[in-house]
Amino acid sequence: MQRLRTGVLAMSCAVAVVSAMTFVSAQRGGAPGAPRPEPIRHLVYIATPGDAGTDNQSGVVVLDADKGYSFLKRIPYGLTAAQMPGPKNAGIAVSIPLQMLYVTSDGWMKAIDLSTDQIAWTFNGETNQPVERTRGAASGCCERPWLLPDGKTLVVGSSYNSWWYYIDGATGKVLGKLPVPEAPVAHNLVLTEDGKIGLMGSMSSPPKAGLAVVDVPNRKVLRYMTFSEMVRPLTMNHDASLVYVNVNNLIGFEIGEVATGKVLGQFKVPGSPKATSHGIGMTPDESEIWVADPEGDAWQVWDNPGDGRHPVYNASKIMKPTAGVEHSWITMSNDGKLAFLGDSSVYDVKTHKEIAVMKDEYGRRIVHTEKVLYLGFKDGKLVEGNNQFAIGDAKAYAARMAAGKTNN
Repeated sequence: MQRLRTGVLAMSCAVAVVSAMTFVSAQRGGAPGAPRPEPIRHLVYIATPGDAGTDNQSGVVVLDADKGYSFLKRIPYGLTAAQMPGPKNAGIAVSIPLQMLYVTSDGWMKAIDLSTDQIAWTFNGETNQPVERTRGAASGCCERPWLLPDGKTLVVGSSYNSWWYYIDGATGKVLGKLPVPEAPVAHNLVLTEDGKIGLMGSMSSPPKAGLAVVDVPNRKVLRYMTFSEMVRPLTMNHDASLVYVNVNNLIGFEIGEVATGKVLGQFKVPGSPKATSHGIGMTPDESEIWVADPEGDAWQVWDNPGDGRHPVYNASKIMKPTAGVEHSWITMSNDGKLAFLGDSSVYDVKTHKEIAVMKDEYGRRIVHTEKVLYLGFKDGKLVEGNNQFAIGDAKAYAARMAAGKTNN
């Protein structure tokens, strides 16, 4: 009898253990004994070199964001020794459907297959055609790239020339061109999430326009916008109703109303000298606007309440990166938790604290990290991308408004 009771008790314990294992496995999303699903792996892709190769870098540097931004690999551009380190990098973009990374420079654009890290194609511009240009590559290639919502078509600047390309992301074939004669120095670009509206920045001085507002699908200029000085980096809110631009001779920014082309106001760091900010972005929920201050070696912050037309400078949020501020730019993760600055710093957005400095395989700070993406991979496949600008996001903005919050 005692043996029977012991056997029954043992079987009961075994059933309990198996049931517990099954429950835990189910909670984790897998069958008993099955391998756990691989979590999303976060990698940072930095296109180099920076200005005139002064950072002694070449190729795309890849860091493991989940392991302290440690160096993972370097993807070369396939240049000859005589071509190294290559021209200054002008832009970076990524396609999830095509699993490709795109890098542009003064002279070429290259597509990199993310599954092999090999060059899939190179576009050298229209080398057989003479082009009218203000500055930049005579070939007409290439400035900022941006993927349309299909993830397969690129809009790409023509290296300070007076048009923008539409390019097949799979092959590098030119699909068409959009002339912007009143904004003749193609440079910066932001597109709405639906790909309908594009804001195309021009490094042209007044009276020439600093921005072309474009109907992207129909390849049509809707209007031009002129600011007080030459437009430099820019960002926009979630619906492209407002554009925020750095301009020459201002530590701060100006706001433009896209529908009318009017400049609504100028916002300056109090007491700042007549110098130029070269870096601006906003948190995805649009609660803050971050602006580079090279004179103060800082990033300045404006709280951005309500409809975004009346930002308020907040001196208590000033940030002083370890490396200072010179070659400035800003990119943010889609969730708004991380900011990647153009002088190598990674910041926690909520606390405004520096959490990392991006370094290469030799432990050297990567001086120019202006063209950077924060990408998510699962099972070796790209599943999440972002863009090289920090712009407003409709869902994040709606959530903030629903919660009744005006800023962080």
